[in-house]
Amino acid sequence: MKKTLFLLCAACIAVGMQAQTYMVNDFESGLNGANAAWGGTAELIDNPCSSSDNSSTKVLKVVSTEFANVAIPLNLPEGKTLADYTGVRLQLAVLEGSENITWVGNELGLVDNDTQEKTFQVAQNSWGDATYNTWMSLDFNFDETILATYLDGNHASTSLLIKVGRQAFNYAIDNIRLIEKEQVADPNTIFTFETMDLGTTPRCGMPWSGSCEVAENPYTTGINTSSKALKVNGGECSPVTFTEALPAGKTWNDYSGIKLQVCFLESGFEWCPIEMGVRTDGGSHIKFGYTVDANTGQEGAGIGDYTPGEWLDVELKIDPAMITDEAKSVRTMYLRLMKSDLSYLYDNLVLIPSSSTGAVSEVVTDDVKVYGANGCINVDLQKDMQVTVYSVDGRIVSSQMLSSGRHTVEVPKGIYIVNRTKVAVF
Repeated sequence: MKKTLFLLCAACIAVGMQAQTYMVNDFESGLNGANAAWGGTAELIDNPCSSSDNSSTKVLKVVSTEFANVAIPLNLPEGKTLADYTGVRLQLAVLEGSENITWVGNELGLVDNDTQEKTFQVAQNSWGDATYNTWMSLDFNFDETILATYLDGNHASTSLLIKVGRQAFNYAIDNIRLIEKEQVADPNTIFTFETMDLGTTPRCGMPWSGSCEVAENPYTTGINTSSKALKVNGGECSPVTFTEALPAGKTWNDYSGIKLQVCFLESGFEWCPIEMGVRTDGGSHIKFGYTVDANTGQEGAGIGDYTPGEWLDVELKIDPAMITDEAKSVRTMYLRLMKSDLSYLYDNLVLIPSSSTGAVSEVVTDDVKVYGANGCINVDLQKDMQVTVYSVDGRIVSSQMLSSGRHTVEVPKGIYIVNRTKVAVF
């Protein structure tokens, strides 16, 4: 069994705006292949606790005797894979007769329907409180590394495996959805907060003091028109941690820095520097990035003046000499603004690829913007032009006259030359 890279240790009760989702099964038309894989039974029943939270007619009842895994077959839209989704959202109600309902861990896995090959701990979650016969909404965020390993096996038919971590447990499950990934212009974007629920989120935290939560963006004019941002109430220079900030299969050596936007909510101080690094499983913080003085390049300088309620662009430089072997693959990033008792907003965190690695290349001229993504090359044109894609050995992969606007050229993983611009596809 592979060890998961993260554990979500707080209830994900759905609040406010929701991300776009794809319905896997609402059980209104039957089981559609859902079953208790082992250690229990599953049956279609009338909704035993219909309410405004869930007024469905039919739900799936699970009687778990030995930590039963419930299999939910997937039937994805044409051209989609699980890599197009960030996780799973479902509703669950604990039924009377169950014990120890104040804390329950949940695990989500995958199973190949043909070979019965199973992959566990693709995602985990838990809740802090529950009430009998009351519907809860839970989110499971995919561990992208474990998911990618499973998908590399090219499984023709897959089911979700849902496990509630009590041996003897009766519950109902309903409205199982896949959470769609947000489509962003820059493939190196790691956080925009647009697809997260309002309120606290397990992907962002304050390990020392203070608090942070996804909030509505109060200042949507100027350089940031996003509907949501991360609001931080800092204390004692506490860092803000971001889980899964490092893309799967990458190390921090693949990046030269990070771009982000900051908005201060109060006045009366000189703007202080920001540092970045990683927080290890042991709780230690390893710094390797910082703001720099635009003129001298010196570390730790505050950047310019600010106006409360006005978004600012910030860029932090990563120093490769400071990335230790322990830190280079840690996926939990931190940002630390070196000022106590300060309220501010973060938004639009974008990693800057290192020119030496070209993991995801992006080149911009006055007329064309080209960047490599997952399985394709994206081309943004300011005017009509001929776009030719060459392989590294000089073969023409694609050559066509394209109109102004955005275009996608699907190609296998590799290095390509697009109108004399080198780009990498992963």
